[in-house]
Amino acid sequence: MGADVFSRITKEKKPTLVKNGLDCPIMKIGALLSLLLCSILSAIPNSINGGIVSNNSPLNGIDITEPLIAAVSGGPLPGEWETEGSVPGTRSAYLLAHPEVFGQKALLVRGLWREEELEEIQITFNDAGSYFGYFSETIPGDLKGRARDELIKELFDEKQATFSELHAKSLALAKEQLALRAEKKRPKEIRFGKSRTIRAEVLQYSWDGLVARLFHGPERLVRITLSKEGLQTSQWMDREFSQLEGNEYKRLLQNRITKKENGDQVLSDLSIVPQGYKPYCGLNTLVMAGRYLGLHIDEDWLASAGKFQNTGSADGSQMLSLYSSVAREAGISMKRLSNFNEILVKRSLREGLPVIIWRRWSQERDRAHTEMSKNFARTGEGEWKPVDDSALPDKNSPLHASVIVGFNEARNEFLILESWAHIQGPRRMPMHELAKTSYLTFCFQH
Repeated sequence: MGADVFSRITKEKKPTLVKNGLDCPIMKIGALLSLLLCSILSAIPNSINGGIVSNNSPLNGIDITEPLIAAVSGGPLPGEWETEGSVPGTRSAYLLAHPEVFGQKALLVRGLWREEELEEIQITFNDAGSYFGYFSETIPGDLKGRARDELIKELFDEKQATFSELHAKSLALAKEQLALRAEKKRPKEIRFGKSRTIRAEVLQYSWDGLVARLFHGPERLVRITLSKEGLQTSQWMDREFSQLEGNEYKRLLQNRITKKENGDQVLSDLSIVPQGYKPYCGLNTLVMAGRYLGLHIDEDWLASAGKFQNTGSADGSQMLSLYSSVAREAGISMKRLSNFNEILVKRSLREGLPVIIWRRWSQERDRAHTEMSKNFARTGEGEWKPVDDSALPDKNSPLHASVIVGFNEARNEFLILESWAHIQGPRRMPMHELAKTSYLTFCFQH
């Protein structure tokens, strides 16, 4: 996406929506929702969902339940798969198709491999983030004031009611299909995860040496995972990472900061998990950092756990609790700063730990960062054009989240990864600019 209209919150509070970085009451939903990101929607890239939709797969609409079950037991996997950011030592990829699985259309099919051996299949059927995305209903231009607000609220309520009905049907069908196959009709109840905020209450079914788990986020998500019996854990942390002692884990992360000949000091093994057409930059950057730390988390479950409101914005969610919970799940701490602190940011990076930044965004500056990044990658050279502070994004600009993955002392630059996928490597950004445009910094710490 071009940028996420992202909640300017330093503490959790009653639900509000944000318009161009300015808080407004939830009662003014109509005036806001009609304007969310209208000026920058053209910058949204073809990411996860777009890539699946645009791929004319022969598997679209085809039932692949049995091939997926067979693949978990060692058989071949059907279709084309696109790799995304993964927990180091594993590979995560999603199927470029919308097939049918367990009697209903799958929104997203993901696979998890370890040493190129398939370990888990994840099938998402019903997801509020995909259904609602950014609110972009067409509103007659001659409608003003209260009439406009009322129409938008009516459209939103209708969409919510339709989704609720689809969600209930999807959950019921998933339970029915798993019960038909399971050796025991009554599923086992599993508590998954350590931190209360992102913990999942999971229903587990077993048959023929295979385990199926049903994850349900009320009014948000329906998902089934498939894996061989004996590979299951009850936590988000990767099973190999969880076996590391504290000092071993710390050394592993410290060894991931590498210094290149061009002066870049950058974290290895931290990759993009593209957010698609959802207002999820704050979630996907957290997923990218979480997977780097060894957690098999994803943005859709975090949206469910964080109580996202289906309004096309992150407002009203428990975003800050999600950030703290992901750190606790990895066994480390997180320091939240309202002012950018270059020393603390570099200290985290030198320890092999990523930093997430919430900042003010503009398309013009994003293009400059992209151009410099591509040019430097090609030539190893490039000087920034002087930019007056008044030309930088300000308090009226859209808000966005990025992951800081490195820095270059000689060039006074930070290296950042975005949650959209039209450039694969880190972007370069002047340290001064990042300090001026950031409003919250999240430093993971040992």
